[in-house]
Amino acid sequence: MEQNKFLNESPEQVVVIPYPRTIRITGVQPEKAYGLFDSETGTQVSDFKKGTDGQVEFQGLDPSKHYDVGAIDGMGDDKPKFRINWTNPMRDDTDTILNNSGNMPVAYPRTYTIKDSSSNNVFDIVDNKGDKLGEVEKLAPIGDKPEICFIRSLKVKDDTKK
Repeated sequence: MEQNKFLNESPEQVVVIPYPRTIRITGVQPEKAYGLFDSETGTQVSDFKKGTDGQVEFQGLDPSKHYDVGAIDGMGDDKPKFRINWTNPMRDDTDTILNNSGNMPVAYPRTYTIKDSSSNNVFDIVDNKGDKLGEVEKLAPIGDKPEICFIRSLKVKDDTKK
């Protein structure tokens, strides 16, 4: 049976500061940890940071790369690793938004839900219509926890004109 790992009423908000390239997550929850993924390759590019100080920030990011933000529940002292495999084009047009922001911070409300699939250590990424966009794979599994609970994508791809 599929289990929804995320409720859309999440207080987290992802903010991108164009210069210097910084990703700030506000409204973080202490029981969660937050990490960055390279949108193109799906590889995890940062360790997960616990949300204990009200916000989490990633600084000094490569402005030529696009990032996804992932959150996990129940992180202990281990350093979990995940990989994202996007199977469909994303609908967030980040370049256009950042280029028209006047270097002001840009908030990203789009959240992709994680659903349990029948495969061990593989979770489905679905949009708000329930369409599967990709998968998250837990690498080097450590028991039942931690589990990724949502992704906020900053990936650039405008597929609305196809």
